[in-house]
Amino acid sequence: MKHQNDDTYLAKWLAGEMPENELQDFKKSSAYADYKFLIDVVDELEAPDYNQQKNFAATLDKIAKQQEKPVTKVRTLFPNWAYAAAASVVLFLGYTLFFQETTYTAELAEQTNFELPDGSEVLLNAGSEIAFNTFNWKNNRTLDLTGEAYFKVQKGSKFTVITKEGSVAVLGTQFTVNSRNDFYNVTCFEGKVKVSSGKLNHILTPGNAISIQNHIATPYTIVETKPSWTVQESSFNNVAIFHVVTELERQYNITVSGKENLQDAYFSGRFSHTNLQQALITIFDTMEIRYTFDANSNVRIQKY
Repeated sequence: MKHQNDDTYLAKWLAGEMPENELQDFKKSSAYADYKFLIDVVDELEAPDYNQQKNFAATLDKIAKQQEKPVTKVRTLFPNWAYAAAASVVLFLGYTLFFQETTYTAELAEQTNFELPDGSEVLLNAGSEIAFNTFNWKNNRTLDLTGEAYFKVQKGSKFTVITKEGSVAVLGTQFTVNSRNDFYNVTCFEGKVKVSSGKLNHILTPGNAISIQNHIATPYTIVETKPSWTVQESSFNNVAIFHVVTELERQYNITVSGKENLQDAYFSGRFSHTNLQQALITIFDTMEIRYTFDANSNVRIQKY
């Protein structure tokens, strides 16, 4: 068959650019079955039960064995250049799929919502990021979270959220995870949630939450049916004032000067995301913290 040794031949077929007359001849050749086998393996890369290492090994083993076979009148040996090219396609696409990471980010003063491959819903709070691998997601629903997110998880295999402070595992539920700078908070709105952090393992049911600050875990109950920040408010249950102020910065995209002057104090309450001046009054006046605020939204905390 003409062009059999042309190193662009495989590329033309893969791209669907082979002329019809050449395609028909190609399908009648002994090499076609080998090409087809390799492409079928590539297609299987997206299958849920695909075992990458096992299938790659099997593919390479088949290639090696085919190369060792003697030439006979019945079967023409598949050209070495074609084996190398086709194997490269399989390995490259497999590597790309296996290590393909998807990242979503919510910038300061904004929220970002998106769906995961299984239809689970995620809402990212301001200044947060999620990263996950789409490869074999159905059987390995694991993602990395920095910041805070609200999850509505479809039922299926175990769903795991990994953070710097710990991990959360569920099967199908609604919950929030907040992990920022030695502050860790998990709230369950529906279903059941397993929280792990260090030696701590705690099960949450609807209406229950747990906060971990300075390595001290504090379980508590809630009355909300969804996170307050999804309706433009941030709420806190006995949270260190420093974390409250940094959340204020994220929601309004401002810098509060003098945070280093904050003493150990804890805040319970909420502030609005729509009125900075009112939010400052809610936090600082309640805590008797002296501050200044000007027309350019510059906020400075004074010693107290």
